[in-house]
Amino acid sequence: MIKIRKAIEQDAGAILECIQGLGEHVNQSDLITATTDDILKTIFDQGSHVTVFVAENENKSICGYALIFKTFSTFKATTNFFIEDLFVFPKYRGLGIGTKMFDFIKDYAINKGAIKVEWYVNNANKEAIDFYKRIGAKVLDYKSINYFEV
Repeated sequence: MIKIRKAIEQDAGAILECIQGLGEHVNQSDLITATTDDILKTIFDQGSHVTVFVAENENKSICGYALIFKTFSTFKATTNFFIEDLFVFPKYRGLGIGTKMFDFIKDYAINKGAIKVEWYVNNANKEAIDFYKRIGAKVLDYKSINYFEV
């Protein structure tokens, strides 16, 4: 039985393990500089703009996590949410955890008055793209990612 819940401070180490697992999955482990202390100071800070959910099995082991934050649609004048990360450890894949996490996030967003949840996917991540298609996600073909380094 998998339970999705909001992360608590005691989950900081497990969240870091999820981040490291994600970095490994996308071949970007070398970019990770986050520490458990960093997670405690940012994610769990009272003024934090992010929310983290964890998937926990019956043995209280963290199977994966999702990190989301609020966005805003000016055309609709509504708050929405963006999924920055959603990761399930390889040994727990194929058990419906990803789908359960997306459903949980959708319900959370609806309860907060949002009308949309968005996320990016690397075009090379065929496995994720196929998964998103299976759960009914729509592709926004009119957007491209641009950024400034600061």
